[in-house]
Amino acid sequence: MARFMSTVESAAAISGAAPSGATANGLFGNLVASANSGYKIRRITLGIRAGASVPTSQQITVALVRTNARGSASATSAPHAMDPNTVQTSNITGLDTAWTAVPTPVTSWSTYLYEVSFNTQSGVDLPFEQVEEMICPFGAGNGIAFLNVGNALPTGHILTASIETDE
Repeated sequence: MARFMSTVESAAAISGAAPSGATANGLFGNLVASANSGYKIRRITLGIRAGASVPTSQQITVALVRTNARGSASATSAPHAMDPNTVQTSNITGLDTAWTAVPTPVTSWSTYLYEVSFNTQSGVDLPFEQVEEMICPFGAGNGIAFLNVGNALPTGHILTASIETDE
């Protein structure tokens, strides 16, 4: 089983509102499985970058939501193998980071699969190993979306995420 890394940065001062139609609002990433291969998230590292200034102290929450239709991605990045000796390429369709039509949540944008809160002057490292697994099943359009929920980020602040996956 190969391990891959995907990274994403949100828009500056990203909203805390749910996505709607073509407006991503708090949505800043959707890691999409392929039609015949799912994945397991093994680690998520979240942080805040505030440019040249000290981040404003504020509590934020990032939620994960299952999706079952990809939407229309206008920007996507491919996962990279963490081991340079890996001959396998990732089967993940991509980490979508911008949309002309947002993905479709499995139930609703407010039904979170997982959520974590932290202060903007810190970060959080979430391992999902052994019995604590975060699984995205195979199927075209299936994915796990990353949302800023609750508070909007202050001006000039962005969310950063590094996501390790096994396939």
